Amino acid sequence: MPIVIDTEETRVLQLEELIERLDRGLDTRCHDSMLEAAGDLKALSNNRTFLADVVARELKDLATMQRGNTYTPQVVMLHLDPCKNYFLRANIWPSANDAVMQASGPDPFFYHKPHDHNFNFLTVGYHGPGYWSDYYEYDYDKVAGYPGESMGLRFVERSALNRGKVMLYRAFVDVHDQLPADELSISLNIMENTLRPVVTDQYAADTATGVVKKMVNRNNMVCVLSVAAAIGDENTVDIIDHIAHKHVNPRVRFAALKSLGSRVADPDQRIELMMQGMNDDSALVRESSRVEIQKVNAPRQEIEHVFA
Repeated sequence: MPIVIDTEETRVLQLEELIERLDRGLDTRCHDSMLEAAGDLKALSNNRTFLADVVARELKDLATMQRGNTYTPQVVMLHLDPCKNYFLRANIWPSANDAVMQASGPDPFFYHKPHDHNFNFLTVGYHGPGYWSDYYEYDYDKVAGYPGESMGLRFVERSALNRGKVMLYRAFVDVHDQLPADELSISLNIMENTLRPVVTDQYAADTATGVVKKMVNRNNMVCVLSVAAAIGDENTVDIIDHIAHKHVNPRVRFAALKSLGSRVADPDQRIELMMQGMNDDSALVRESSRVEIQKVNAPRQEIEHVFA
């Protein structure tokens, strides 16, 4: 589970002071560096008025309110500099009885959606009793990432992020199933802002069966390949074919192969094309190709069953 940092920090920091301290050399990819920042994050949480001041400033200028915030309304962005390897945010966690939950349901708050992280982040409970989580651990390097694959999840405990509690969520280790707070709660986060989430996978987990449910992070390359296959010429097809065989990322290789398959109408030819993925070094590509072949075969098998 995330590392719980015991700190009796009594200092009170302003948001600008925290930013200044983090700018001196925080490395969000390094656990030790993140742990060193725990006291400063706790010191910000000791400031009981700063967040209300931030929200008040935002409300005064609705035209620019939360500009650049690509998250759901659950998130209040506190500081984002694209040149830095971190950003700061506040997260709102309603209870099941709060009006916002009654209106929108749990999905915008990622409740009941077990997942891991492909980035580190440091968090502290700022207001309320905190959201609950069922915590698990797993070994990212032993998982290829195809749906239905065992993650080897190890349950650790259920606990809440109560006020003043500081935790380090570790990339590629910690999995949690977030559950509604007993009362409206708020947490503060120092988030990793590096390229790791772009080139690595984040998974939704099925904790009942312990398997990968699906990949949840966005990969723009997958979308581009689909468009290229749909509208491209033979030169484009050659490029996609090269990507399908040579790209370093197995998920991109499979996406390229699948996009080539989308151009083929004949089922036998599509299966022949997807069979190339069965020879890939990556279990992700092999298993994903197998599932795709099964999808192509399914209608024919159903017809054969009807006429058997």
